[in-house]
Amino acid sequence: MMRKLLKKLVVLLWALALGFAVGTFVSRRKASEASSSQILLPTAFSTEGNSLPLVQDTGYTVWNEAESPNYYRVVGPAVVGQWPQAGTVVYGPLDELGRATGAVAHVTYDSMTAGRARDRESLADVTPTGWGHNQEVDIAMPDGNIYHGQLFNRSHLVAKSLGGDDEAHNLITATRTQNVGANVVGYDGGMAYGEGLARDWLERHREGTVYYSAVPVFEGDELVARSVLVDLRSSDGSLDQRIEVYNAAKGFDIDYAAGSFSTTGGDAVSDEAKEAETNVDANERMVVVTGSGKAYHHDESCKGLTEARSMEWVTLSEAEAMGRHPCGICGG
Repeated sequence: MMRKLLKKLVVLLWALALGFAVGTFVSRRKASEASSSQILLPTAFSTEGNSLPLVQDTGYTVWNEAESPNYYRVVGPAVVGQWPQAGTVVYGPLDELGRATGAVAHVTYDSMTAGRARDRESLADVTPTGWGHNQEVDIAMPDGNIYHGQLFNRSHLVAKSLGGDDEAHNLITATRTQNVGANVVGYDGGMAYGEGLARDWLERHREGTVYYSAVPVFEGDELVARSVLVDLRSSDGSLDQRIEVYNAAKGFDIDYAAGSFSTTGGDAVSDEAKEAETNVDANERMVVVTGSGKAYHHDESCKGLTEARSMEWVTLSEAEAMGRHPCGICGG
């Protein structure tokens, strides 16, 4: 009897030891896999049926100058869907109103450099919803400077420098400040904030990749987006942000339903004011300069401004006083 009990006890102890060993192995394997998942890329999705792997969170907040002087706010960690194939951008189809619905990119160092090198296509014939009410205005910046130029830009969801194209599915009508923020060198804002983070990370980690998605947020049937939600996450997880970019401009009330605008006091910018702006003395016409460039440009879509991190409209005499010369591409 005693011998049988001892045999059963030995078998039980072996079983417990074996179970512990297996459990430890499985736990360590799972921990290893969890750690690896932080640096391995997710499985790419299928593009069949024009599916777009975006997280459709359509909430937005109203721009508050005191809280977001550079026209963006960091919401929190990125909300990431499925990753496209490395080096590609996938675009959502235009909706029934013709509005862009979003884009998601899996940006590599090579796709970034190819985007930078690609010639900028003319946007003259691209009319995103709400386009057609543009005028030259003055926008006060946080540093006390004044931006003088067109209120609205054709703003890319995925920038050319991240591999985005120049088609309607990648463009929205947006304020100059939505596009570049406070327009100050070294102080990227608006869409340029997230774009700069992605480019800077890829410059430092050329073997890595970045998930980058941008979803314009419309209210109801309005033709102009209130905000753009940008999600970006690097393949090692060190870059991980959701950003809300505001489609607003200090001193102006935007009619998001139509794309028109008025000054904050309620006065619409008149056709007479626009005509007066275009009849400025030739020596005081407005040109575009950058913080570090040596030339001035007559058109902010000039290929010579492809890599510009910020731009400013100044008078021709001011540009000449800075020692700037006419651009060899657009002629200044």
